Amino acid sequence: WKDAAWTRGTATQVSGLSNNVVAQRMRVFGKCNIDIQEKSYLQLLWEEALNPLYVFQVASIAIWCVEEYYYYSAAIFVISLASIGSTLVSTKHTARRVRAMANYVCAVRVLRSNVWSDMESSELVPGDVVDLAEPGLDVVPCDMVLLEGNCIVDESMLTGESVPESKVSVVSGDHVLESIDVAAHTFDPAVSRHIVFAGTRIIRARKARSSYPGFSSNSAQPFRATAMVLRTGFCTTKGTLVRSILFPHATKFRFYRDAMRFVWCLAGIACIGFIVNTINLHRLGVSPGEIAIKALDLITVAVPPALPASMSIGMVFAARRLRKAGIFCISPSRINVASKVAVVVFDKTGTLTEEGMDVLGVQTVSQTLGEFGELQTEPWGLENTSTMQYPGEDAKVGGRGLSVDVALATCHSLSIVDGTLVGDPLEIKMVEFSGWSIDERNTTSDPHETPTITACPPQSSHQDIRVIMRCFEFAPELRRSSVVTSDLNGRQLAAYVKGAPEVIRDLCHPESVPKNYDTVLNTHTQGGYRVISLAGRMLDIDAAQLLNRKSIERDLVFLGFLVFENRLKPATASVLCELRDARIRTIMCTGDNPLTAVSVAQECSLIAPGTTVFVSHLKRPALCSSDGNMFVPLTSVEWKESTGQSIELDPVTLIPKSTDPHNACKTELNRPYCLAITGAAFAYLERHAQGTPAWKHMLMRAAVFARMSPEQKAALVDHLQQLGYISGFCGDGANDCAALKTADIGVSLSEAEASVAAPFTSRVNDISCVVQLVREGRCSIATSIACFKYLGIYSIIQFTTCCILYSYDVNLTNGQFLFVDLFAVLPITVCLDRFEPFSRLVPRRPTASLASKRVIASLIGHTVLTAGFQLAVFAMSASQSWYHAPEPATPGDPDSTPEKGDLNTILFVFSAFQYVFMGVVFAIGPPYRQRAIRNYAFVLVTASLLAFELGVLLGPLPGLRSLFGLVKVQVGWRFVVFGMAVANFVMCYFGERVVFPLVAAPAAKMCRLARLVFTGRLSEIARRNSTKGLIDAVDTYTELSGARIKPSLWTYLGHRPGSKEYKILAHMHGLSI
Repeated sequence: WKDAAWTRGTATQVSGLSNNVVAQRMRVFGKCNIDIQEKSYLQLLWEEALNPLYVFQVASIAIWCVEEYYYYSAAIFVISLASIGSTLVSTKHTARRVRAMANYVCAVRVLRSNVWSDMESSELVPGDVVDLAEPGLDVVPCDMVLLEGNCIVDESMLTGESVPESKVSVVSGDHVLESIDVAAHTFDPAVSRHIVFAGTRIIRARKARSSYPGFSSNSAQPFRATAMVLRTGFCTTKGTLVRSILFPHATKFRFYRDAMRFVWCLAGIACIGFIVNTINLHRLGVSPGEIAIKALDLITVAVPPALPASMSIGMVFAARRLRKAGIFCISPSRINVASKVAVVVFDKTGTLTEEGMDVLGVQTVSQTLGEFGELQTEPWGLENTSTMQYPGEDAKVGGRGLSVDVALATCHSLSIVDGTLVGDPLEIKMVEFSGWSIDERNTTSDPHETPTITACPPQSSHQDIRVIMRCFEFAPELRRSSVVTSDLNGRQLAAYVKGAPEVIRDLCHPESVPKNYDTVLNTHTQGGYRVISLAGRMLDIDAAQLLNRKSIERDLVFLGFLVFENRLKPATASVLCELRDARIRTIMCTGDNPLTAVSVAQECSLIAPGTTVFVSHLKRPALCSSDGNMFVPLTSVEWKESTGQSIELDPVTLIPKSTDPHNACKTELNRPYCLAITGAAFAYLERHAQGTPAWKHMLMRAAVFARMSPEQKAALVDHLQQLGYISGFCGDGANDCAALKTADIGVSLSEAEASVAAPFTSRVNDISCVVQLVREGRCSIATSIACFKYLGIYSIIQFTTCCILYSYDVNLTNGQFLFVDLFAVLPITVCLDRFEPFSRLVPRRPTASLASKRVIASLIGHTVLTAGFQLAVFAMSASQSWYHAPEPATPGDPDSTPEKGDLNTILFVFSAFQYVFMGVVFAIGPPYRQRAIRNYAFVLVTASLLAFELGVLLGPLPGLRSLFGLVKVQVGWRFVVFGMAVANFVMCYFGERVVFPLVAAPAAKMCRLARLVFTGRLSEIARRNSTKGLIDAVDTYTELSGARIKPSLWTYLGHRPGSKEYKILAHMHGLSI
């Protein structure tokens, strides 16, 4: 909602809102507070108890109690109760933390009906006028637009960036109020500089002469820092972020979808067992009630209640390790997503390079030669670089009197808080280099007048002081900032502008631009330095105050280059090399000059040595052609070699060609090449060429994106995701908020413990946190899959045991169930989750699908082996002379069959070894986890369980046999049982690591082949010259060169080109597949 008065440019009536309007808006918008209703423990308990997992557990406990498994039922009940209690406490604690962070009420002074009054901030409504300079108002309670005065705020709560932001009041004629879109989550940068957001902390509010009334009719014109309320409550920017915490976007990750599918598969197996055993028990003459209980019990065996919960334990341990490493996570499910990251986009300044830049020097223009002089690394002598007069539209307006040292000392938007400069670190370095001192002083006799920023040179007289009269802050869309300065007497006015070299050059008189401008600029940028151009112009005293920004920033006189040295962080190069070795693509996305970005990328090995770089140059746009040729817009972008070699890329095919007129034919480039794209070219191609093969090729070839705005950074990540990349973004959290939220994995380098700007926040101020996160993600997904497979096979083992026993109307005893579930499977599962990540990344990413060929082959293979060995042991035992099959204690009464006996003892002991050995089989270490021998808890648990089970099997321990309901078995046969268990372990171990991975792909293709034969599509596909499935898989590559590969039937069945074809494509396009 937006008041019509705001559209007309009027903030609100001078008298404020009337009581009737306030009451009306209060009914519409509600209280100005983010009040989250906190649920009671009883409500949370009821919601948690309705969880299908716990409903299933309650039903299972009821069934076990009917079968008199009291100890086991009690143990499961206590564990479930403890789990529910832990969940309730954790949920309640989290809800209280979020509520404390969101809920904020303070005292404010508000103008209503021509009267200023104090009230609580919860009573504010859109349109209210508030005085921000009142004592006690430390945190902004809602989104407001600054009307009078200025302030400095800390927005780290929203962005994670600790650098304070300056906010200035709106100026009549700027049309800011008309351009505000209150429905948008974020504002345009030109608007944001006037907005103070809810949740930000006010560092200083500076008053100005106010047009609003005083506290009494006879009071003098007051001074205030007034702001008008735009949005309240959950409609504010803070409210939007709180909503994103309370209701996060569901993560579309195959693992979680496949997990539920597999649970349903186990439920299907349980239903089949239910039917089969119901028929068998009925055949044996078992009573209907006993049949129902036993058949339902079989379902609880086939579908373990702990299966869903066990998959999240690995994420919990991973999140704990990340926290110890200084990486905080507000979305633990994203940890598993990090395992599949294929491309990571990095910001440059503050991320790959150090946050602060050091001034290398200033390159000024020689007035006699019209060229650049030597680079001056000291500020001394810059005061003598006043420029000559250049003809302009006004003879009085020229360059005489301009000075580089004044430009360095005044062309900034810094403020002073408690005697310390506050603002952009780059501008602070610039002022420090100049040697001038910055102060605030009143330039009039009125003590209430807003102090003015002044600059005083070292060892100067009173006349040398410069006053900053007007300041136009840096605008991303303009890529420049400017100030208007004067001496203390206001007789000599000058405008100074600094910004991107290519922008400032177009604003300067051509006569003032040095002859060797491009040569010197390229030398600095190719050396990895950041270059800022300085320019200025003298202003007419009478017209200076009437000029707008556009009129001031024209007809400039070029003054020189300010050169910054931006050093790489120590960990940058090694981390990027590790990511490249792991086949994770890395991209730089920055607002800096493209040649500077290319140089830094080459220095840190983001661009591999020996790679040729082509930089985009946008010519006059050619939007369309009369014949509708879709390639015409592509010709508006030129791709020139970064070092000036006579070679460029064809704008349509992006294939290298010579620019030498004597050799105009296409040239084969014998080494790999990549692209550096400017924001202007990116925006143009995004609008006119999106979806074309060249657009896809550009996105896959590009290594550097320069001069990119925050919105373009987010758009780049989105386009990479559309290509199928699981993408990550690492930035400083300020300009990168949109990209951090768009990426699948957003990592903000921030001092804050947790920022809502990104799913992950790292206190480690370098990109090593990305490698750590990917390692933990790969370890977590590998752990989750290992635990899932283990619990699935555990269910199959126990299901097979129970099915064999049910054929004689017997079952495992209470003690046996208790030992298996609580003292064997549960400790092994927890220890499997405690594996730590491997020390390095490998090129192959782990599977994230439980329906993948390898996972399915492993589950089917182990199911066949474990069930087959149990059946073999049963058959071998049944053939022995000493073996006694279970018989009813009372003839004719099947329900009286005792559970104790040879069959129960042999199957329990053998299956107990299977549970432990399968834990060892699935304890796979490298390449994603540390070796099992390094997991000391796992080694201790498995060794203890094996020793205990051997003692039960071989030792003369009648007490243990009585505890588990076992009978004494022939000594020689005990060794046979143990030997069969060892043989089962060896075959499963060898199958998991060698056989199953080898047969997975051929088996999957044979299944597809059988399906094609069954559906009658085989002959149709065999006749095809090309295959849609293959072309879809490699369209990004094949469309670029016009290649069409004729795949074999075997390749088609795999739904992807074979390894040989992949290598051909990679060689053709220089890509890492």
